[in-house]
Amino acid sequence: MSYIFEYGAWVSVDGETKLKQSLKDIWEQQLFAFDKVDEMSNDVEFHYQPFLKFDGAKIRANNFVGFIQNGDELIEIYPKVFREQNCTDKSLMLRHVFFWFKYCRKWRFPFNQANLDNDEIDKFPELIIHLIANQIFDIISSQPFMQYQSVEETLTMPKGSVNFNRYVNRSIVKGKYHQIECDYEPFLFDNRVNRIIKYCARILMEQSQFKENIYLLQESLNILDEVSDVECSVADIISTSLNSFYQDYVLLMDTCKLVVNHQLYSNGNYDLSQWCLLFPMEYIFEDFVAGFFEKHFSEKWIVHYQKSDEYLSNEPKVFNMQHDIFLTSKVDSNRRIIIDTKYKIRNRSFKNENKKGIAQADLYQMVSYAYKRGCNEVFMLYPNVSENLNEPDIFRINSGFNGDDTINVTAMEVPFWSIENFTLLDEKLKVCLKKYF
Repeated sequence: MSYIFEYGAWVSVDGETKLKQSLKDIWEQQLFAFDKVDEMSNDVEFHYQPFLKFDGAKIRANNFVGFIQNGDELIEIYPKVFREQNCTDKSLMLRHVFFWFKYCRKWRFPFNQANLDNDEIDKFPELIIHLIANQIFDIISSQPFMQYQSVEETLTMPKGSVNFNRYVNRSIVKGKYHQIECDYEPFLFDNRVNRIIKYCARILMEQSQFKENIYLLQESLNILDEVSDVECSVADIISTSLNSFYQDYVLLMDTCKLVVNHQLYSNGNYDLSQWCLLFPMEYIFEDFVAGFFEKHFSEKWIVHYQKSDEYLSNEPKVFNMQHDIFLTSKVDSNRRIIIDTKYKIRNRSFKNENKKGIAQADLYQMVSYAYKRGCNEVFMLYPNVSENLNEPDIFRINSGFNGDDTINVTAMEVPFWSIENFTLLDEKLKVCLKKYF
């Protein structure tokens, strides 16, 4: 097993040819956690496999975090913010990752912070399995699911409704008048939803080596003992409709889709010898910040995520603007703020630089967006580089048309991680943002 960091050191790996081909297949079939990644590079090899760089028998991670299971080889990839801190506590890093997921809207996980605080699992795949196993067991044991299931059956006594088309084609033309084709909907525990759950539980139990996970999954299978063992596909899950009353089962179907989707490129039933969960960190940081604003600041602000209703050029109508986060005050609708999230680790001495570690192209982009929006407040949010936050830096850009018009671009750190006080991270971030929003 190897664990590496985004853009970290080169490490040796076994079976690099097989691994490389597997990752290309995953990328081409979009069998990974993020639904769709924009065009990332003109380089053909990178475009079809953006997760790792290869140099002979050595690999180096790009900007995705998660894990890759390739036969007996397990590669875990952790965020670069911990590489800068020389952090080796995998349990702490995993708790951070799932803390970020708690506010993300793109990925819905069977997340329970209390479980993470109490468990001592330091393998990424086993932690994922553990969370899913808990979700399955908690839901099916507390709220068994019964459903009307459509059944087509040949009977000697009518039941439900008679399907006359089938009766004519299958019975009358063969002189078997006593065999009546019936359609009815019994209220069954052995239904499609439970069959999907049972199928996923078996997949995960075959993969897990953690005793508690195996026990939880076996208990779930015991509860589902009367349910048929059938192979399920993503199409089966997508076509399964559930009443909003069963919200827990709706979320569980999302989890099952994640499991089954990653089983597609394995070699056989219940085989996860080759699977992965990979997440682009730029999107995690962006989605985390947007979700945090939505939860804690929606009373004062209308939070627009990925707002893209304007074009930089009116004639011709091109260069669509897309803001990471766009805030409109509920108190004063004239006050609007553009927020741009930058998942970049500035060097520790950036305060000694005139540009404060800000890329010129990033500043150009934000100023043009603000000018177009008629907005004079822009914030560029960066992950913290140390436990103690640096003071924000403000760039004032005066208009060449009217010197009274000024755009203020504030580059500031937000507490995105904490090795010393992780449990206070949520409150620390809330206090930090309240100063300005």
